[in-house]
Amino acid sequence: MEHRPYRSFFLPVVLIGIGVVWLLGTMGVIPNANFASLASLWPLIFVVIGLRILIGGHSAVGSALVGLITVALVVFFLIAGPSLGLTTSGTLKTERLASDIGTATVADITLDFSSQPVAMDALTDKTSLLKGEIDYYGTLNYSESGDKTRRIRLERSGNSGIPFDWDPNARWDIELTPNLPIMLTIDGGSGSSDLDLSQLRLIEFNLDQGSGSLKMQLPASTQPYRAAITGGSGSMNVAFPSEGDITVRLNGGSGSINLDIPTGTAVSLEVRSAGSGSVNLPDWLLPDRVYRDGKEGTWKTAGFDQATHKLTIICDDLGSGSFTIE
Repeated sequence: MEHRPYRSFFLPVVLIGIGVVWLLGTMGVIPNANFASLASLWPLIFVVIGLRILIGGHSAVGSALVGLITVALVVFFLIAGPSLGLTTSGTLKTERLASDIGTATVADITLDFSSQPVAMDALTDKTSLLKGEIDYYGTLNYSESGDKTRRIRLERSGNSGIPFDWDPNARWDIELTPNLPIMLTIDGGSGSSDLDLSQLRLIEFNLDQGSGSLKMQLPASTQPYRAAITGGSGSMNVAFPSEGDITVRLNGGSGSINLDIPTGTAVSLEVRSAGSGSVNLPDWLLPDRVYRDGKEGTWKTAGFDQATHKLTIICDDLGSGSFTIE
C-alpha cells in the first residue's frame, strides 16, 4: 500500500501568525510595551517543540493544530501579559537632557549609543553645552562632573526585556556647543547615526562605529586635532572639510567605508594593511610607493608638503569591507 508523503503545516501557520501579530502591533491593538512579556515566556519554546513532536510529528492536521496553538498562546500573552504580572521592562521612555557651559573651558564628552537612530548637530545658543532628547528602553545613565573641564557621560544600560526594540519612532537627538573645545568619544550602537559635527571645535575625536550605518561630517577646527575611527559592520560615510589640519587613524570592519574629500584638499594617505576588501582611490592621489596590487602604500596630492592645511589618513587595517575615497 502506497503512503502519501507527509506534509507539515506547522511552519506556514506560524509564519502567518507572526504576520498577524506584527499587523496587530502596527495597528495599536497590541501595545509596543507588551512585547516585553514574551521575554518571560521563553520556556514555552520547549513546550511547543514537545507538542510538535508528540502531536504534529506525523500528521498534517496535528502540525497545523500545534501551529495554531502556538500563535494563540503568543497573542494571548501579548494582550494579557501586563495584567498577569509579566515583565514590562520594554516600555519606551523619553528623557530631555540639558547642560549649561557655566565656568567650563573645555568639554570631555563620551556618548555610548544604543539601538535607536542618532542625530547630532551643533547648538545655536551660546550658554548651553549639551541638549538632548533621548528615547530609550532599560536604564539611561547620565553623569556630569567638573568645572573647568566638564566631563559628560551618557549611555543606556539594562535589558529591555525584548530581543530588539519595536518602536520605529524612537531616536536620540543630541546637540553640542560649538563654543568650547571638545574631546569627543562615541561608541556606536546598532542604530543608524547621522552626525553633523561640522560646526564643533574638536580637539580630539574617537569613534567606534558599531553595527549601525554611519553618516558623519567632520569639522575644520581652529587647531590641529587627531581622530581615531574604527569601522563596524554597517556602512560608513565620512565627509571632510576642505581646510583643516586633521590626522586620522582608521581601522575598518566588515562594512564599506567611503571618504568624501573636497577637491583641492592637501591629502596624505597611507594604507598599511588593506585587508580583504577593495581599495578605490581617485586619480588626483599620486602614488609615492605602491605594492601588493596597488592596495597598500602611500599616496599624496601634489604640493602636500608645502600646504598650509593638511589631511593625513593612516589606515592600519581596512578589514573586509570596501574602502573608497571620492
